[in-house]
Amino acid sequence: MLKWNVPGMAVAIVKDGEIIFARGYGVKTAGGSDPVTTDTVFQIGSTSKAFTAALAAMEVDSGRMNWTDPVIRYLPDFQMNDPWVTKEFTITDTLSQRSGLDEKWGTDLATLGYNRSEIIHALRYAEPISSFRSEYAYQNIPFMVTAAAVEKTSGKSWEENLEARIFTPLHMESASTSYEAFLSAPDHATLHMLGLLPDGTLGPVLIDPGWEFNNVTYTLGPAGGINADVKDMAAWAIFQLGDGTFEGKLLISPENMAYMHSPRTPVADVMTDSMDYYCLGWNYREMNATPPVVHHTGETPGHHAVVYLVPRENLGIVVLANEAGPSLPEDVADGFYRLYFGKALPENGADDQDLLQRIKALLHPRKAPRPDNPAAPLPLTEYTGSYTNNAYGTATVAEADGNLTLTFGKKPVVTIRLAPWDGNTFHATCPEWAWGPGYDGTVAFDTAPGGTVRQVTAPLFIEGVLQRNVTFLWAGPA
Repeated sequence: MLKWNVPGMAVAIVKDGEIIFARGYGVKTAGGSDPVTTDTVFQIGSTSKAFTAALAAMEVDSGRMNWTDPVIRYLPDFQMNDPWVTKEFTITDTLSQRSGLDEKWGTDLATLGYNRSEIIHALRYAEPISSFRSEYAYQNIPFMVTAAAVEKTSGKSWEENLEARIFTPLHMESASTSYEAFLSAPDHATLHMLGLLPDGTLGPVLIDPGWEFNNVTYTLGPAGGINADVKDMAAWAIFQLGDGTFEGKLLISPENMAYMHSPRTPVADVMTDSMDYYCLGWNYREMNATPPVVHHTGETPGHHAVVYLVPRENLGIVVLANEAGPSLPEDVADGFYRLYFGKALPENGADDQDLLQRIKALLHPRKAPRPDNPAAPLPLTEYTGSYTNNAYGTATVAEADGNLTLTFGKKPVVTIRLAPWDGNTFHATCPEWAWGPGYDGTVAFDTAPGGTVRQVTAPLFIEGVLQRNVTFLWAGPA
C-alpha cells in the first residue's frame, strides 16, 4: 500500500471451504479517517466475467443451452463482420477471448452512451485484426452477448439471474449490479484513480461520485458491473473451489465447473517460467514446480480487484482496492502465493522504481511539439457538418468561440474541443473526460483532391489512454 500509495484495501483468504482470514486496511477515502472494513463494498470490475460464465454453466446444466451451440441459435440478430464467423461463433467463444477483434473493441461505445443491445449490434461493423480463434485479445462485449443469450433461454435478466442463482444461494448480501446500489451501500469505498499528485508523486486522485461516466461500468455489466464486499467475494471463491457445490447444495455440475476453469486460449506464445491461458471468464496460469492458479483481475474507473484460486490446495485469496491503476491486488496475491509455497518474495528495488517511472510517463505523456511554422487550416466553415460511422453513429463538427467542436455519441453526448494545430490537424481536448491522463490528442480531417473535406478521424476513450482512432465519413453540411 505504501509503495503504490493506495488509500485502502480489503483482503480475504479461504482454505478448505472456510474463510480463515478477512481484514480491511487503510481508509475508504484518501485523506479521510473512515476505515475500510470487511463490510466495505467495492466495484469488482472484470472479475464479474466469471459470474456471467457461471450463469451460462447453469443454463447448460439446465439443458436449455450448450457450450458448443452457435450464438445465433439464441440471438438470431447476432452478427459478426464475417458471415462464416457469425455462423460459427459459439457460447464458448463468447467467453474465451478469441474473437479475432482488436483488444477491447467497442468498449468505448458504453462511454458514448450506447446501451447493451446497441453495442452488441455494433459488432457487425468491427473489422477483425486476426483470424477467428487464432489469437488472444481481451474483450468485454462478447460477455454481454453471453448474458443476452442467458436472458433469452432463462426468461430473466442478467441482474435477476445473478440475484436468484448466485447472490442469494451464496449469501452475498452486499452484492449488487448498479451504480445507484453501490452509492446507496452504507459502507462503500470511494473511487480513486492513480494519478500525479501536486508534489509529483503517484497517488490517489478522487473521482467525483457525480461524474457523468461513472455508470459506464454498469452498462458493461456482464463484463464488469458487480459490487460486493470482501466477505461475499470470499464466499464466491469458496464456491469456485468447491466443484460447484456450496453449503452442500449443487449449483453447477463439477463437469461444467471444470469446463469453465480449463485453458482455451494461450495469452502469449512466449515461454517463460509460467504459461497463461484464458478459460471461460477466468485465466489459468501454469507454474514451474508449484500448482497452477485460476485467477482474474478487475478494474473500473475507481477500483481494482483480483480473485486468485489454487484448486489443488483448495486455497484462494481475494484482494479489493479503492484505487484504479496500481497492481496492488496482484502484488498481494502473488506475494501470498509465494509465501504459501516457500518461495522468496521479490525485493523492492530498481525494478519497482523503473515501473513507477514508466507509469508516471504514461500518466503525463510528452506531446509532439507543434511545428514551428504550422500550416493554416481551411476556413472553419469548411469543416462544419455531419459525419457518420456505422458503429459509432453521427459526429457533428461545429464552430464555437472561434474554434471547432466535435460531438459524437448517444446520450450523454461527448464534446471534444478543437484548436488549430497544423493544417487539417487540430489539437483535441475533452475536459469532461478526467480518467487517466485525460483526453488530449489530435483530430485530423482528410480532404479530397479538390480540397473538399471528406472525413474526420478522432481518438476514442479507452480507459483514459488514447489507444485507437475512429473515422467518420462526410455526410453533409450542418
